[in-house]
Amino acid sequence: MSGEPGKSRIPLRTLLGGIPLVFLLWVTGGALGDRVRELNTGEDVTVTAVSGCVEDGPPMSGRFPYCEAGWRFDDGRTGQGRINGERVAEGDRIFAGDGFAYPSRSNRVLSLVMVALCGLVLLGMLIGLGVLYRKTRTWRRRGK
Repeated sequence: MSGEPGKSRIPLRTLLGGIPLVFLLWVTGGALGDRVRELNTGEDVTVTAVSGCVEDGPPMSGRFPYCEAGWRFDDGRTGQGRINGERVAEGDRIFAGDGFAYPSRSNRVLSLVMVALCGLVLLGMLIGLGVLYRKTRTWRRRGK
């Protein structure tokens, strides 16, 4: 009976370690989906008006520079909102869609790549956790 509690701890450890990783993979998948959607639906637009930009804030404060602006799509539609990133001026070309705007398409591509890499690292950690569990389980069986 003294060996039974040891057997129940490994699946519990795996479960406790695996749940956060699965959750993080799920969040990563959602973030990837958002970025892919933005890349598929966005287009290059022309800034028509800039109402103000915020550039202050220490780098580690979590406040990023942005500008409030309006823009015109090539088909004549207009949009307005916050453009995250560096300062923009009237006449600049930005990457925007319905509900989002960024200084360029490359910002979204870079963000997509970074999220994908994080997801791959998390998936590798999940696979590594499974391999370690199997090795520990095999080692304990051989030791008895």
